[in-house]
Amino acid sequence: MSPFALHKSALAGLLLFGSQFLAQAQTMPSSAPVGSAVTTGIVGVTGTQTARLNVLNLHPVISGVAAALCPATLEFYDDTGALLTQLTVTTIPPGAAASLVFKPPVASTAAGARAQIRAVVLTQATSVLNLVPGPISPPIIPVSLGCNVMASLEIIDDSTGATHTFTTDLRPVLAYGIVPLSAVH
Repeated sequence: MSPFALHKSALAGLLLFGSQFLAQAQTMPSSAPVGSAVTTGIVGVTGTQTARLNVLNLHPVISGVAAALCPATLEFYDDTGALLTQLTVTTIPPGAAASLVFKPPVASTAAGARAQIRAVVLTQATSVLNLVPGPISPPIIPVSLGCNVMASLEIIDDSTGATHTFTTDLRPVLAYGIVPLSAVH
């Protein structure tokens, strides 16, 4: 076996099996859900408009395979980072959607008055077990998958129902952990 092949095999093993040990070096609250978070940029909403955050579960519906139900939390924040409203959906079935509506508390008579908001979608990783029925039971290995969702934000005119702004441009919110100095050698 060539030295390159040996290093390549060792790297693959580290990536497959070592990542869980590296992740344990970070001190994260045990109650923190593992998953992902995405956010829109800041958008303005007037008192005569409504913001709607939509999340669609993109997992396919496959006959004979357990449906991948996706838990998600939909949130609106103002431009100071204060949480305005939140909706936690425990299960969004494949091909289904959930929405959160926000009506800003801005007086419609104030000229140019608007609320500056952004939308956030948090999804948790889900564990899936797809065992093949048969006389010999395969080993049970849970596979952790992130929810495969597509989020969109629309700003709707209340009087006409027309959508004035629509975006699917959401960016990941990077997670981080704190590594204690005693763990760094």
